[in-house]
Order: sequence, then C-alpha cells, then structure tokens
Amino acid sequence: MIAGFALTVVVMGLQLATLAFLAPFLTDLEAMVDAFCSGRAGPLPGWRWRQIRMGWHQRANIPPLSWMSLCATILPAFGIPLASTLSLFRFLSEPLACGVCLIFSCALVWAQALNDAPTRLLQLHLTDSLSHVGRDLLFLVPLLALTGTLITVGLPGAGALSDLLQQRLLQPAPALLGGLVFIAVALLLILNRRFLCQSWQERLIAGATGRHRSLLRFRHDFSAICWYLLVADLIWPDSVATASASIRHLLVLWCLAAPLKLACLVAVVTGWRGIRPLPSARLALVLSGAAILLVLAGRLAT
Repeated sequence: MIAGFALTVVVMGLQLATLAFLAPFLTDLEAMVDAFCSGRAGPLPGWRWRQIRMGWHQRANIPPLSWMSLCATILPAFGIPLASTLSLFRFLSEPLACGVCLIFSCALVWAQALNDAPTRLLQLHLTDSLSHVGRDLLFLVPLLALTGTLITVGLPGAGALSDLLQQRLLQPAPALLGGLVFIAVALLLILNRRFLCQSWQERLIAGATGRHRSLLRFRHDFSAICWYLLVADLIWPDSVATASASIRHLLVLWCLAAPLKLACLVAVVTGWRGIRPLPSARLALVLSGAAILLVLAGRLAT
C-alpha cells in the first residue's frame, strides 16, 4: 500500500513537471502556426521560455491575486490524466470541477486587468472584450456540466474522466466515446477565441511588468495546456494508460503520445482561429445536441 501511494505521488509530481515544461512550448507552436497562416516569420522554439525568463529578471511587485490565480491553475494538473490515471485527486478530473478551477483562475486575472489598465482607452477595450467572455461562459459552464453528465449516463459508476479512462476496457461504451468527441470539439470552439488565445492574453496583461508579467504569461500557458489536456483525453482516451499498463507502455505514452496529442490540438485550434469558417457558438450547440443523442442511443441500445 505504501509503495502504491509513493508511486502515485511520483507520477503526480512528474506530470506536474512535464506540463510546466511543455506549456510554454505549446505557446511557441501557437505563435508559429499563427505566423504561418498570416504569411509572417514565426518565432523559434524556446521563444516563450526566454520571454518568461527575461521578464523574471526584472523585479516587480506580484499581487497576491496573481499567485492565487497560478495556484488555481495548477490544481487541475493533479487530476487530469496526462499518460496515466494514477492520482490522489481524481475528483479534479471531473470536467466541471476542472473547468471551475481554470475559470476562477482566469477571473482573477480579468479583475486585475481592469484595475491595472494603463490607459482609459485600453480599459474600455478590455471591458468590451470581457463582455464577450461572459457570453462564452454561458456556453462553457453548461458544456462542462454536460460532459460529466454524459459520462455518468453512458458509463454507470464513472463519475469523472479518470474513472472513464480506467473503466473503458472493462465496460466498452463506443457511443459514449463518440459523443465525447463531439463535446470536445464544442469545448474547443468556445475556448478558442479567448481562453486559449495568447495574443488576447497579452492585451489583458498590458499593465503588468517584470516578474508580474512573466508569472501571468506562465499562468496563461499552464491554463491553456490544462484545457488542451482535458479535451485531448476526451478525444483520444487510448492515449492514457490504465493502472495495469506496463512501464514500457507508460513511457511511450508519456514521452511520445502525450506531447503529440497536445501539439496536434494546438496546431488545429490555431489554424481554425485564423480561418474562422463558421460561427463557433451555433456549431457548438449542434455538436452538443449530436453528443446527447448519440450517448442516449448507445445507452438505450444496451
């Protein structure tokens, strides 16, 4: 029992360190894809880490709210599976619980952004932008709640994402997994414009300087990778090892599958943001309806 507890703690620590290391590189990839779509020269890998390091060397006061927002962002990383379902905080893999933590983290930054805006014009612009965030939340929170509900309905006994990933081999539920793919795409459509957009985040933190700015940049990167990881687990559940997986299988998933699935999502989402083919909210509603019908049909057929 002690060995199992120690292994779980080690896995959680390694997952947190991996996500913290990868998060700025995903922002690099976002900037590179965005520059490619715009016909510009993009930054080289490592640009975001250099940006964070240079700002950290410039001393500046960091408000307690900023530290609180970073802590709220880190919490979901202990629950959302990266390559293994081992965790002491499986309840944090419940989509709504995870989403509330990340939204709360963002809300703290939004409040600071309005207070610290360097000019009146920028404050008015941020106020208008944040009004659009309110509309996004009207879609996002119900979608997160719907995700957890569909998991419970489609796979009785599974109350969180970790439970689904652990039990998917014992209780196959193809209709549920198909419905969760629709939900995942709907989540990306709502998150794309503001929660995942690095350039929008830069406008928010225009009043921050030095270490404070670096911390807020890292907070955004870590928040984005948690959102991407939540969506990736819904789309590719087989990229997460169960408790019975071998060490070799776990290493392959950890070192290869996990970074690839996150990078793939970043590239697709950034490209979609540049193309803007369809209204995101309407398409998200259609996908949500399709997911509900698919999961219910699969449940009734069993």
